[in-house]
Amino acid sequence: MSEIERLKEIWENIPNAIMQQVDISQQEVISKYMDIFHIGEYFYVIFNTHSIQMEYVDPKVENILGYTPQDFCLQLVMDKIHLEDLPYYHHYEQSAVRFFSQLPQELFFKYKFAYDYRFRTLEGSYKRIHQQIVPIYYFPEGGVRTLAIFTDLTHLNITGIPKLSFIGMQGAPSYYNVHLNDDFIKASKVFSVRELEILSFMVQGLTSELIAQKLHRSINTIRNHRKNILEKSKCENLQELLVKAVREGWV
Repeated sequence: MSEIERLKEIWENIPNAIMQQVDISQQEVISKYMDIFHIGEYFYVIFNTHSIQMEYVDPKVENILGYTPQDFCLQLVMDKIHLEDLPYYHHYEQSAVRFFSQLPQELFFKYKFAYDYRFRTLEGSYKRIHQQIVPIYYFPEGGVRTLAIFTDLTHLNITGIPKLSFIGMQGAPSYYNVHLNDDFIKASKVFSVRELEILSFMVQGLTSELIAQKLHRSINTIRNHRKNILEKSKCENLQELLVKAVREGWV
């Protein structure tokens, strides 16, 4: 069985949505979802699991991976993911179908899922890519249209096996490191609202002084928050925190 045939078999189990829904335009998709924070260069794709086609590929793919939008297709993705990471890719797609199949329909559009892997560029080197997938339309006959956002995390020097997380939006709970468990276990809230706000600035590279100015708080208050964030995250330093924040969907 080919890699694409395996994926088609997985995607055949995507839950059907019988509720009324509106197929929104690409521009509406961009306006609604592309304000998601990105820690590196990124491009996005609109993918249809029903037709197994990339309906749109952002031209920025060429800047990041070297491939033209015309060349970037599912077969190329299967061919260029590192062989050690490919089994995780299939497993995580299967876990995603299982996760969404267990959701009430009213939550179908309140979740995105994300995982990372190594991807071979046109010139032959590997980049660490973080892929976020947001369902934007469920077809009545089966399958789903998704927005997939590919972010280059190579500069973070991430090592180890890929990680999968289901990230709740609009107040829905999140589920981290799903591949470590057979069941989907809700993640407890790690940070307060203020700490998450400060963490997002930290990930963007802002100093304590700049964060204090933006939030109209004292520098000592911000430094105390940063110390608490490191302690709560169980990270030893800022670099480790950046990696964990992105992979676990904290920002």
